[in-house]
Amino acid sequence: MLTRRFVVVAALMALLVPAGGKSTAQGGGARVPIDVLLSSDCASARLGDSIVLTTKVKNVSDDSVFLYGKLRWGPSSSLFLLITDDNGKSVPMGYFEDALPPTPSTSDKTLFIKLEPQHFFGVSRTDKVSDLVPKPGAYTFQVVYRGPVPRRFAAGKPAWGTEDPSVLSNKIRIEIQ
Repeated sequence: MLTRRFVVVAALMALLVPAGGKSTAQGGGARVPIDVLLSSDCASARLGDSIVLTTKVKNVSDDSVFLYGKLRWGPSSSLFLLITDDNGKSVPMGYFEDALPPTPSTSDKTLFIKLEPQHFFGVSRTDKVSDLVPKPGAYTFQVVYRGPVPRRFAAGKPAWGTEDPSVLSNKIRIEIQ
C-alpha cells in the first residue's frame, strides 16, 4: 500500500512541478505575476502534535491579476503539498486529498477574484503531524500553486489559469521528533 501511494505521489509531482527553471507567464518570457509563500506555526514538532501551514498567493506585478478565488488542496485544485525527507525523497502523506473545482460557466465570472498589486490571499491548514510524515526526522515542505480553471472564465485580464505553469513556493524545513 505504501509503495502504491509513493507511485501516485511521484506521478502527481511529475505532472504538477514545472520542469526546472522559473515559471513564465502567458506571454512566453514574461515575468510570473504571482509569488507563493509558505509558512508554519513551528520549526519543530512531535508526531502527535498538530501543525498549521499557511499558504499565501501574492500579486508581485504592477498590474491587477485575476486568480481562481478558492484555495483548495489536491492535484485537481489550486494547491498541492510536497514533502521531502532529508535525502530529498518524496514522502507520501497518510491520506489522499483532492478538492475538485466546480464546473465553470462562461456566464459566471465570480469564480475568479481580482488581486491588486502587492495584495495577497491565502489559506491555513491544520494537520496532525503523523498524517503528513511517517516518522521523526527533518522534512522540507513546499507548495505547488496552479490555476485549476481555464482563464477564459475570469472576469478580466490578465488571469492565471490551467494554461499557465505551476508556481512553487519557498521551502520550509521542520524537525519532527
